[in-house]
Amino acid sequence: MPFADRVDALRAVRRYVADNEDAVLRILTEISPHRTADAELRSFLATLDGAEEEIRRVRPGRVPRAAVFMPSNIPLYSYALYLLVASLYSGEIAFRPSSEIKSQTRRLHALLAPVHGLPIKIFELSQRKFVTGPVREADLIAFTGNYSNAETIREGLTEDQLFLFFGRGINPFVIAPDADLTRAAHDVTNIRLYNSGQDCFGPDVVFTPQGRTEEFIDLLSTELNSLRFGQNSDPAVDYGPIFYDSALVNCSDYLVRHARHIRHGGRIDLPSRRIEPTILLWDFDDKIPLDEMFAPVFNVVAYPGAMRLRERLASPYFSEHALGAMVYGNDPETVKVLAKRHRTCVNHTLLDAEDGNRPFGGFGMRANYLSYGGERHAEPLLMSQAVARNLPAAAPVSVGGK
Repeated sequence: MPFADRVDALRAVRRYVADNEDAVLRILTEISPHRTADAELRSFLATLDGAEEEIRRVRPGRVPRAAVFMPSNIPLYSYALYLLVASLYSGEIAFRPSSEIKSQTRRLHALLAPVHGLPIKIFELSQRKFVTGPVREADLIAFTGNYSNAETIREGLTEDQLFLFFGRGINPFVIAPDADLTRAAHDVTNIRLYNSGQDCFGPDVVFTPQGRTEEFIDLLSTELNSLRFGQNSDPAVDYGPIFYDSALVNCSDYLVRHARHIRHGGRIDLPSRRIEPTILLWDFDDKIPLDEMFAPVFNVVAYPGAMRLRERLASPYFSEHALGAMVYGNDPETVKVLAKRHRTCVNHTLLDAEDGNRPFGGFGMRANYLSYGGERHAEPLLMSQAVARNLPAAAPVSVGGK
């Protein structure tokens, strides 16, 4: 392990967060409902618990400098994934908080930095200045965000810089003809309403067999009617206010343009920032806009048969956005088609499958990729594994006089 002496720092942070959950949750619930914030905290602790085993298993070499563009959600979990675990093989780490949650990220860092004392430094710069400063000097760069921004940054890098892009996928949710519809409706509600719909694992499309679509919509509507809206600080609520202005604007525009497809919900209350969980029903041949939306919206598509569904799922559009997929019921051929490019879950969701110490993602270039030596490769990513496989081990570096 390149920086084995830092393991104690990660253990100290783990103890601190476990002993001071309320202080951490107060920050996280400014962004997310209490249930989501609590789940994020558990994922943070689990990732730190698995950090030593990850580094000993993967065996990354020593990286002198890393630069990280932090995501616009899950700030605590990201702090573990991209900063704390990475400090076990990175000499120094510079990170830029997303402008949308800059305050929350800054306060989390202020809370944790005195505990760990690691060479992890926050840079509250514009993206351009961060690129021309810390990124230019870094050996490893991790970027979470949209594909076009990632490409702009990548094009300015040298071939010996390792660039990791963590993006978003369509994450289709497929219901086979023999599926337990009650279970499917419950599980798709859980993952689509996670963080009030503001999560990149949420499925942007739900495929249901034509003969069972109405039954599924009835069950899904019942699930949605049972949900409780409230303030994020309330542990009992199922979903809360939409945090991101862009999500409110994009969802409002989407529902206005496609109002004729709404089968449930569709109401937005701007003063409370509440978007009512909404179901839209589409025919299989409709031209469906599947841009990712950070909102509790379900695009349900009735498919006529397995063959046409598999052709759609293997199409170039789904392939280039391939990250994760979920299949409920018994349809091994559809699973086989999806599994060629997606992280595919059968009768459970992507949230159930995620492990912060293991590679995650799919093989879609617009979903995630690594770039090194002038070549891009779309594959499931884990920072330590990408370093171990691509960067030559560097000589020991001096950090803080040591």
